[in-house]
Amino acid sequence: MKPREEYQAFMEKQLNEWKAQTERFKDGAGRLETQAKAQYEKNLELLRVKQDEAWESFHKMQSAGEDAWGQFKANMDKAAAEIKDATERMTTHFFKK
Repeated sequence: MKPREEYQAFMEKQLNEWKAQTERFKDGAGRLETQAKAQYEKNLELLRVKQDEAWESFHKMQSAGEDAWGQFKANMDKAAAEIKDATERMTTHFFKK
């Protein structure tokens, strides 16, 4: 498999994992107090927006020509980092063990 295809497969898997994590976050909202729940839902909505943007970048990257693929990869890397950070914030702030 070429590096481009490997990267796309990796990112698609990662985006799907983050989507599943977001669904678990959604399910956990019912256990929070009112004020915490409002903040939680705000953060969850931000996470969903970031995921939508990442999927959009992913689809553009898939259809990009070889000459533009590098730029789309850079955009995808940035979007992935933002989702990872948002997911980690949700996990550490709302789901402390």
